[in-house]
Amino acid sequence: MLDGPGFHVDVDAVDEAARGVRESVQDQHQFELRNLCGDAGVYGHNGLHDALMDYCGRWSGGLDTLTDDAGAIGDALTKAVEAYRVIDENAARALSGDPGAGAVDGD
Repeated sequence: MLDGPGFHVDVDAVDEAARGVRESVQDQHQFELRNLCGDAGVYGHNGLHDALMDYCGRWSGGLDTLTDDAGAIGDALTKAVEAYRVIDENAARALSGDPGAGAVDGD
């Protein structure tokens, strides 16, 4: 967790979101709809096969565009997580002890 004036960040949740986005992008790269149709003989009609092939190709192209954008989002989330963790580590090193210990101990 990282807190600041007016914000709160659950760094682990952001990291999990970045991993989920990367996995979704990878899944799309491994399965393209344009390869789904199979041979024209399966459909019994070349026009039907060609229409479905065209549809799958266009849909897959659209998904590629979305996954490219999603990949950029996943990369940005990963960079944000790395930055938050560096800030948190630097802040932890700067503190010589727990600044709230005195209040809890009654000092």
